[in-house]
Amino acid sequence: MRKDCPPLSSVTGGKLPSCLETKPLVATLLALTLVMLLWNLPPYYQNLLSTTRPCSAPAAAAALAASNASSLPITSVSEQKYSTGVSDPNKRIFEAYGNAAALFVKMGAYRGGPRTFAVVGLASKPIHVFGRPWYKCEWISNNGSSMRAKAYKMLPDWGYGRVYTVVVVNCTFPLNPNRENAGGKLILNAYYGESPRKYEKIVALEEAPGSYNDSNYHPPYQYEYLYCGSSLYGNLSAARMREWMAYHAWFFGPSSHFVFHDAGGVSPQVRAALEPWVRAGRATVQDIRGQAEFDGYYYNQFLVVNDCLHRYRHAANWTFYFDVDEYIYLPDGSTLQSVLAEFSDYTQFTIEQNPMSSVLCLNDSSHDYPREWGFEKLLFRESRSGIRRDRKYAIQAKNAFATGVHMSENVVGKTLHKTETKIRYYHYHNSITVQGELCRQLLPASAKHNVTWYNKLPYVYDDNMKKLVTTIRDFERNTIGNVRQYS
Repeated sequence: MRKDCPPLSSVTGGKLPSCLETKPLVATLLALTLVMLLWNLPPYYQNLLSTTRPCSAPAAAAALAASNASSLPITSVSEQKYSTGVSDPNKRIFEAYGNAAALFVKMGAYRGGPRTFAVVGLASKPIHVFGRPWYKCEWISNNGSSMRAKAYKMLPDWGYGRVYTVVVVNCTFPLNPNRENAGGKLILNAYYGESPRKYEKIVALEEAPGSYNDSNYHPPYQYEYLYCGSSLYGNLSAARMREWMAYHAWFFGPSSHFVFHDAGGVSPQVRAALEPWVRAGRATVQDIRGQAEFDGYYYNQFLVVNDCLHRYRHAANWTFYFDVDEYIYLPDGSTLQSVLAEFSDYTQFTIEQNPMSSVLCLNDSSHDYPREWGFEKLLFRESRSGIRRDRKYAIQAKNAFATGVHMSENVVGKTLHKTETKIRYYHYHNSITVQGELCRQLLPASAKHNVTWYNKLPYVYDDNMKKLVTTIRDFERNTIGNVRQYS
């Protein structure tokens, strides 16, 4: 016969009804419930303490520890753990868990000449802002000898870093450490602070026996001109990349090379647009997507340009730094060779921009705009004067020790800024990520002769780039053949 239990609300005296005592299954469930309650009790107890004590309690307890330690309760699990078994109850132990920013993240290390080397990487920004890390260089030869050199660090991102900042370490030895060409290793010791006891030993570079060639560090160089591109990221337009590459391959001529850095922006379509130039030996695409693990400024572009500077330091007479929505232009029919001959006494020169609209086009039904190139139809230049605009630059890399995005402050030699009558660049801002048609605001034919105000900015008609389109199209076809049309 079934025996019913009384309701739980009627149970008193702390005893379970006899019906539950005789039910093994129910008893097991109750036991498991009790275990779970005990299991969760410690964190609940801590939360209870943290919500009932004032916020300043931990700080006050630490301040009074010397005079009143014996009267203060132990309020945290970590204090219980580390005070047990310690002879001095006031001696606290600090135990670290997990990983924060690294002391040094090497991207590349390069010989810069017979006696000098550069190690390019990232480092924890707080360490360099609030601490005093330092470096030491050593060459260990395969023949058993060694040589040390003082290291000089540069932080070329001007404080723009985030979790990580860019560090370029220069190691200059009193003489060529591999003068016997026996090969060896460049060792970089990275110190956490002023104390020499705590450091990381980094094998920065290795040279095989017989690999040193002194002629690599003296003219003539492999190229006249080298392009070092910043990080390519975002949803880049293959059509714009195709046009940019064709134009500048023509502009710089056959003795030039282009280095791109793929930070996630080189899609299969963009890769297809660049691939003919890669096969022709005119371009290199480096995969730097791994940089995303290290939080730096704008996809670590300061790191990228410095790595490119030192990787190709003796590859060209002049190295150019600008973006893929910018087009270098020479006014008045000048040649690049003649302009740079005038600038040869300078280590670097900056280039002023012509800011172009990436929206405005003429309302001309005779044009098939979807089939035209960007700089063929974007013909309106923002015409404000007397304001400071971002500049780009070119540098004789052999005289530079570190560099930036808009210029370098770590050079030997002079910098020239008054160049606007000799060389400029057209900047089609925000055009590089537009998929499809660029012409989104059509202007009447009268805009050719008048000032047009758009978004409270004045624009004037400028067709200098358009005049070059036929030349560039013919050059592309003659150099790499017919190219598919990108939308």
